[in-house]
Amino acid sequence: MQSETRQCQNCKQSFTIESDDFGFYEKVKVSLPTFCPECRRQRRNAWRNTFSLYSRKCDSCQKSVVSIYAPARNASSIADAGGPDSGITTYCNKCWWSDKWDAKSYGVDYDFSKPFFTQFSKLIGKVPHMSIVNDDGIASLNCEYTHDTWFSKNCYMMFSGWHIENVMYSFFMLAGKDMMDCMNIRSKSEWLYECYITSSSYQIKYARFCLNCLDSQFLYDCWDCANCFMCMGLRNKKYHFRNKEYAKEEYEKILKSYQLDTFSGIEKAKKEYEDFILKYPRKYLHNFRNTDNIVGDVISYCKNVKNCFVLKKSENCRYVDFGSGDKDSYDLVMSGELSECYEGVVVDHSQLNFFGVFSVKSQDVRYTQHCHNCKHVFGCVGLRDSSYCIFNKQYTKEEYEKLVPKIIEHMNSLPYVDHIENSYAYGEFYPIELSPFGYNETLAIEDVALSKEEAKKRGYKWQDNIQRTTGKETLKPENIPDSINEVGDSILNEVLVCIECKRNYKIVPNELIFYKKMLIPIPRRCFYCRHANRLKKRNPFKLWHRKCMKDGCQNEFETTYSPDRKEIVYCEKCYQQEVY
Repeated sequence: MQSETRQCQNCKQSFTIESDDFGFYEKVKVSLPTFCPECRRQRRNAWRNTFSLYSRKCDSCQKSVVSIYAPARNASSIADAGGPDSGITTYCNKCWWSDKWDAKSYGVDYDFSKPFFTQFSKLIGKVPHMSIVNDDGIASLNCEYTHDTWFSKNCYMMFSGWHIENVMYSFFMLAGKDMMDCMNIRSKSEWLYECYITSSSYQIKYARFCLNCLDSQFLYDCWDCANCFMCMGLRNKKYHFRNKEYAKEEYEKILKSYQLDTFSGIEKAKKEYEDFILKYPRKYLHNFRNTDNIVGDVISYCKNVKNCFVLKKSENCRYVDFGSGDKDSYDLVMSGELSECYEGVVVDHSQLNFFGVFSVKSQDVRYTQHCHNCKHVFGCVGLRDSSYCIFNKQYTKEEYEKLVPKIIEHMNSLPYVDHIENSYAYGEFYPIELSPFGYNETLAIEDVALSKEEAKKRGYKWQDNIQRTTGKETLKPENIPDSINEVGDSILNEVLVCIECKRNYKIVPNELIFYKKMLIPIPRRCFYCRHANRLKKRNPFKLWHRKCMKDGCQNEFETTYSPDRKEIVYCEKCYQQEVY
């Protein structure tokens, strides 16, 4: 079948459905997408609050908890909640996993007089949710202040992590221990600070796209290097500064002269580093190890993947972000060890899981949220170990198989229409306007930045009361000792203030221990601003068609480097010739 060009009903831009996509949509029995890939990503991400945390009480045991949901008020549905409140009932993890309540008690009959999404919105607003999604106290230990973090130990302000230990202020961490202010670490590493896509490394600071490195800092795309500083594109090197080799004694003298134990020294080195790496060519994409037929960025051990970003050990996938071990799946974010899934947010260890949000270990499920270990359910919330349910109501196998086709037909004949006249029939993910989160609370704003006015105009919620403290500082930035060697334990009693957003923050004991060991000065920015600054260094999840910039080369490729950027971008062949 030939490719087909369509107009996105959301942004009105043209997009292409490739010839090899038709087989997937036919296999999973959904209609062709009416949103372009970028708008589909935005729509999914708007249903994931990644970093905004609130203090509230468990609505079951009344224990004080940390929650991703702003404290709720009385509302009959998410759509009615509006304002700064989520409209969500929340339970602490122990209450949610207990036998004190039954999600099926909230079951209702399907109403063929109303659109599916209108009804499902009300069900979402009634069924209790986990206050924050983790397994603290169950399979994880001392990980209370984490979200989407599993099988871990002693983690704090950690967002999206698996099998990690002693990790703080980080995002999407798949393995390792003793790391802070890192993003997208996907294989075992130890003692990392301010690193992005740095794998199998030890005692590394301020590094991006590095592999098997040791005792180094300010590196970019260096593999198998040790004791290197301010370097780019090196392979199997030692004692290098600005890509030039030095004797051990001379290297250590240079390193000492930068005073990297001080905040002033680090700020100076950061600027020098960013200017330095612009002088060298870089590969059009960041791929690691054994990749075949790939289009996207930050991909390793993958085969036949297209328009995917930060993906590992996957094959036959399209439009997947932050995934590992995925097969034969399209349009996912934060996914792992699944097959034949479509349009989902954290639908790990599943097969035929469509339109799920934090619904894991499930098979043949459609339009589910926070359902675990389920089979053959449709339009359900909060179920565990259940089969043949619709809107949380139990049916027999025969009843279920008879009713589901009728609901799908009804979704197509009476679609939900949102604030800006987008139509949602069967096969569409949830409308952004029904998300329990303000647009500015979600992952969506990182890729598609909207102002409050723009978001409200489109019918999206906006959270004006993101929980934070300001004006309570007891120690001004200029009074923090410049060197970490001059900082005493008294800093633990102080309230600091971010030099960018003016948010108050504190240094916790394990954090100070880490800074002391790694000789890192006390940060003058809060976690949220540090994360925002890391995102500025990450390429967008978007592709441009370009030519290799090496003189005489005519190779073309798809890359995340837009044509107006300053970087020198090479094709695979030219880059390999450069670094080897």
